[in-house]
Amino acid sequence: MQSRRHLPARRRFLAISASAAALALLPQPSQAKLAILPEPLPPSTPIGSGAFTNAPGAWLRMIKRYPSLHPGKQSLAATASSRVREAELDHVNRLVNAQVQFRLDDRENWRPATTAGDCEDFAIRKLELLVKRFAWPRRSLTLATCRAETGQGHAVLLAHTSRGTYALDNRRADVMPWRALPYRWVAREEPGSPFALWRTIATEPA
Repeated sequence: MQSRRHLPARRRFLAISASAAALALLPQPSQAKLAILPEPLPPSTPIGSGAFTNAPGAWLRMIKRYPSLHPGKQSLAATASSRVREAELDHVNRLVNAQVQFRLDDRENWRPATTAGDCEDFAIRKLELLVKRFAWPRRSLTLATCRAETGQGHAVLLAHTSRGTYALDNRRADVMPWRALPYRWVAREEPGSPFALWRTIATEPA
């Protein structure tokens, strides 16, 4: 029979082992998963702003269903760029593109993608991750609509930084300067706008 004097030490060992196992199961800080990009993102330019326009009806329903994703009352503002911020954009773009399967669904039902979704669902999921997991300012991220080369409607997430505006696109692994994409830009969210209006995107050279 095991000696009683060894039991307290054994209990301490088991308690420590159990605590270590529990800690291993907890989610680690997101920044620990980031790989700093070997080169900065290509320089970009701020995206052009046109006139106010009505928001898509599906978007209005989405922010009513997910109020935490509302653009807020603060006006659009670029966030300071850094190698870490750029790595966050790259990480989220690749993560969502890898985890979510593209599937055409009801274009009138915008939502954050889980395991499958179409282009706007990818974009909303990326927005959600950057705001909630990486503390990106909501006023520096906007959903945007455009037309692909085929003329089909498309949607991406735009990140507005001090180095210009970048697109997180489910059709591309790399985060791209917005002008580098072969799209006809239509409109984007306008944080701080009255009546939840969007703004058309001007593409003429500055």
